[in-house]
Amino acid sequence: MRIFEMVALIFGVAGACRGKELHELTISDVTDMDHALLVNVRNTKNNVDRNFIINNSNKNGIDLIEVCRKYMALRKPETTHSRFFVRYEKSQCTVQAIGKNTFGKIPQKVAEYLNLPNSTLYTGHCFRRTSASLLADSGASIDVLKRHGGWKSASVAEGHIENSINTKKIVADSIFGLGVGNSTESASAHQVCGSAVSASSASSTSSKNNIVQNTIDGANRLLNIVNCSNVNIHVNINTNNKDL
Repeated sequence: MRIFEMVALIFGVAGACRGKELHELTISDVTDMDHALLVNVRNTKNNVDRNFIINNSNKNGIDLIEVCRKYMALRKPETTHSRFFVRYEKSQCTVQAIGKNTFGKIPQKVAEYLNLPNSTLYTGHCFRRTSASLLADSGASIDVLKRHGGWKSASVAEGHIENSINTKKIVADSIFGLGVGNSTESASAHQVCGSAVSASSASSTSSKNNIVQNTIDGANRLLNIVNCSNVNIHVNINTNNKDL
């Protein structure tokens, strides 16, 4: 992969960018803050300006910032336009801006580089979808996803959460009673999904002298469990009771 393709990949995934947004990115939209790069995305499809950060908090140990800086340093001083992405040929940048259609072909080249099957199916939208999917898998909330991708509607963000692999694992754990809520990952997924994911069964093992209190709608109704262990609790709630 050529360096401009690597930088386009970094920007596209870090910022959930469309090909058009990468094409229209200018040098003034990218600020080097020493420890990170701040990128502003303007004039978006749905008129929601946004920004994102590129840092080195990745698991592969690749210095993403230095890759971007190396490309930025290759920009020729005589370049008359302000477009951030310029062509790269024979180990140097030219003064010509990269066309919009070029960005749409980069995901296919990445797929070919990684020897992925059906590489022709990877389009320019892969940057945006991959970014949202990775964020959803991390346990991000709908609000975080909406801000990240600039979506005005929650439906798209909810779709990414529903398709998240981690979320599907939590749903499977819930269905088969594998102790949902016993790990940070489970708690995170529950925070994202809200009431969409609920345990089909629950068991609790408590040490002696533990007390569990449950308050319903702020009413002073307490359930106290004292000096017990290996307890199974089944609660039936009559929804027709107006006092609830």
